[in-house]
Amino acid sequence: MDLNALKTFIEVVRAGSFSGAARRTGMPRSSVSLRIRNLESSLGVRLFKRSTRAFALTAEGQDLYQRSEGALASLADTLADLKQVGPSHAGEIRMTLPADFPAKIVAPAISEFCAAYPKVRVNVVPTNAVLDLVSENVDVALRIGAANPQDAVVRGALDMELGFYASADYMRRHGAPASIARATRLIGPQQPELRRLFEQCLDGGVLPQFHVTVDSFTFIRELVLLGQGIGLLPGSLCRTALASGALVKAFPVSASVRLQLTYPSRADISSKVKVFAEILARHLKAAVA
Repeated sequence: MDLNALKTFIEVVRAGSFSGAARRTGMPRSSVSLRIRNLESSLGVRLFKRSTRAFALTAEGQDLYQRSEGALASLADTLADLKQVGPSHAGEIRMTLPADFPAKIVAPAISEFCAAYPKVRVNVVPTNAVLDLVSENVDVALRIGAANPQDAVVRGALDMELGFYASADYMRRHGAPASIARATRLIGPQQPELRRLFEQCLDGGVLPQFHVTVDSFTFIRELVLLGQGIGLLPGSLCRTALASGALVKAFPVSASVRLQLTYPSRADISSKVKVFAEILARHLKAAVA
């Protein structure tokens, strides 16, 4: 349907005549009549009962006017809003991040962005699953050591040091294993990237299977604090417990893994996503500092 013809139809009803609608719209009366005839032809119904002296809406015309007047006004308001704020300052940003990533780091970044761009909705999906960026409609992903699609744009946000930690009580009861390869009660995440990272540090050795496997560093830390084994953890997550003596480093070996901001492809990065990513990256760096 021609929206211009529908708009002209509404103007005719409001003006009470074809001539009045022509004056309101600045169009010739013949153009107004032509648009109404074309609209009636496309719909297959008569909208007006016309005579030389007067006209009136048919039942179909009355129904069309009641249904379309508000909808067309709402559409006009929406288009005006989009034109005013620009495409980069409206719509939605969908981001994913690890389920146990500290909210106190990401939440201020989202707050700053939303304060600057109130018309943009932010949809946060906390998950340890590596979502497909395209099929899951993800604009930006915060990932730890995750493989990315070949055409994805990856920007390193910060480096995170990982090591093996145990509770002081566990080490007193079981003693320290001679090496990681001989450890029998390891707790860690499933990501193969992290396993390969530490196997490279073992000079050709193979990392033993984890006694407990869970894709949550906060969950691993709680199990370690309860004396359930030696856990693979970020050092930043252990600082308070290390300072109090509740945790100790089980082995001197450590490895660094990059926390990455990932986008589906360069062509799919909108202006609003770029701005959001800049703010997020700044907050991540500030947290590390």
